[in-house]
Amino acid sequence: MNDKIQRAGFSLVLLLVGVALTPVEAAATEEAILIEDVTNDQGVHGLRATFHLQASRKAIWALLTDYDRFRETFRGLRHIEIIDEDERGARVRYTIKAWILTFAYTLQRDYVRPYELITWRRTGGDFRVISGAWMILPGPREDLHEIVYESYVDVGFLIPTALVRNRAAKELEKTIARMRTRLAGD
Repeated sequence: MNDKIQRAGFSLVLLLVGVALTPVEAAATEEAILIEDVTNDQGVHGLRATFHLQASRKAIWALLTDYDRFRETFRGLRHIEIIDEDERGARVRYTIKAWILTFAYTLQRDYVRPYELITWRRTGGDFRVISGAWMILPGPREDLHEIVYESYVDVGFLIPTALVRNRAAKELEKTIARMRTRLAGD
């Protein structure tokens, strides 16, 4: 049963992230997104997504930390509340809706290396485990950065894995498109 819960958690993570699911062989192009199944040191299943964004590090960082505009990009969010924020990070309370269910949780987002690395971990609310990172790496050109996203979620209960994964994949493609559109317009 624990394995079913972890698989369900992995599937729900796709609803919580801003990446898309595409074929591995397409990863060589600037528009492609490579998704890999991963497991963290605690045995929680998750994913790693690698893709490119055309913008400066400063613009990408702003997209990932501008909580006032977060819902423009990450549409699964119903409510976001910044509990506190300083140059080291932010504690943020999220409310999301997945189909007919609503979940609320608090994340500590640490700005480990400004303009390069943000990590997060669940500090309260729904789900057993939520953790992950955004990494902004050099790309093939100065204005094209490689983005690595990692996310691990254990929801703590069983949900239909295939159904969640298929729906999430469609929404995630839209999320990446919104990220790229926002960066092109800002």
